[in-house]
Order: sequence, then structure tokens, then C-alpha cells
Amino acid sequence: MALLFKFELAIMTVETYDRLVVMLEETGAGSPPGRLYHVTYGPKDRLKVVDVWDSPPDLGPGQFQEFAETLVPTLKELGVVLQEPDVYRVHSIIKPQRTATRVARRLLVKFDPPGMNVGQSNEIAKSLDEAGLGAPAERLYHVCYCDGDELRMISVWESEEALRAFFDQLARTAVDREMTEIARTEPVIEEVHHIIDGSQ
Repeated sequence: MALLFKFELAIMTVETYDRLVVMLEETGAGSPPGRLYHVTYGPKDRLKVVDVWDSPPDLGPGQFQEFAETLVPTLKELGVVLQEPDVYRVHSIIKPQRTATRVARRLLVKFDPPGMNVGQSNEIAKSLDEAGLGAPAERLYHVCYCDGDELRMISVWESEEALRAFFDQLARTAVDREMTEIARTEPVIEEVHHIIDGSQ
């Protein structure tokens, strides 16, 4: 089982975040065990974070709590207040097998359609697979997580053209299957500042 953590970090600027990364590396906590993926995104003066953590069902947040024992004092030293994260159970993760690439721009996409359930998500995924868009090379990471009974998606892309093609096909699929609210939902796209892939 995995858990997704969403953080809002007060006064977390790019400069502060970059310093945090260095400080965590210096303490040996830069790539903590159990963290599968980390992405920082959003406006440069107020960055946000999504972390995906491996978490055995009997341990709850587990390894994240161990990491927080180093993270919280380091953030305080930098004058950053860590708000309580929103924590969600992960439904599925898709990560292509690929070698690392260097690109100038990466994008995080949040897709929060009201009412999307597991059955609808599976139908859409099957249609995207049939259209050859189920695992696009330009998508670095995709996680589908549960918010109550509804599913949400977060993905990281190297190409805006590819992500637009993916979500256009997703919308067409939803229209064809009379999933009106899903078809009407626009993905929210934000700039990525930093990625740490702990699943490699």
C-alpha cells in the first residue's frame, strides 16, 4: 500500500526549498527510505509538495513519520511552517520504464473530477490504453489516489503537447461513456521545480 501526502508550505520559496534540499542531504535524509516519489511545484514564492510513500497497512504513515523527525526541525531552522499534510490512500501508480532525461521544463497536472469512481477510472484507462495513450513516454509519473469514495489523479509530464493529447482523449472517452462531470473537468497544470524519484 502507498500513501500520498500533499503539503502547503508557508513562505516556501525556490531559494528556501533549494537550501532545504542541501540541508537534508547533509543529514543523510535527502532520499529517505520508503519515499517513492517527491515533486515540488507551483509559484516560485509559494511552492507546494506531493510525496508518495510506501506504507505497510499496519504502520499507518510509518516511514514518513521517521523522516518528519528530521524534516520539521530543519524547516523551523529555515523559518518555514509545515502545515499538517492532507494524506490519501493511493489507488494506482504508473511509472514508465525509461532512462533519465534532461529537459528544460516539466509540468505537474492535477485532475480532480467530481464523482469519478474506480469503475469509471478503469473504463477510461482501458480506452486510453486502446488509443495508445495509456503509458506515454513523456509522462514521468502518474498516481491515482482516493479522496473519500472519489478518485483523483496527479501526474508529472515532460511535454505539454503530450499531456494535452492525453487529457483530450480522456475527455472524449468520458463524453462517449456519458461521464459528464469528468468530461467537463479541466486539468490544472503547474510548473515543476524539483523531482526526487525514490523508486529507481
